[in-house]
Amino acid sequence: MIELIRIADPVSLQIACDALEDNNIAFTVENAGMNALMPLPELMDARLLVAADDEAAARQIIVDLEL
Repeated sequence: MIELIRIADPVSLQIACDALEDNNIAFTVENAGMNALMPLPELMDARLLVAADDEAAARQIIVDLEL
């Protein structure tokens, strides 16, 4: 799995996850909710991971969403 983006905002994370799901791109989220427990910028951001085969399409979705 390749890290697609780090996101601190839970709303932006949900938008990104919904968009990937709508486009049938498998993904994993690591550290979801950790920012609420330990609000350390960039250290505890959620990490959105995708398979290498889906990376280009997933990156385009993130660009289109302006995240």
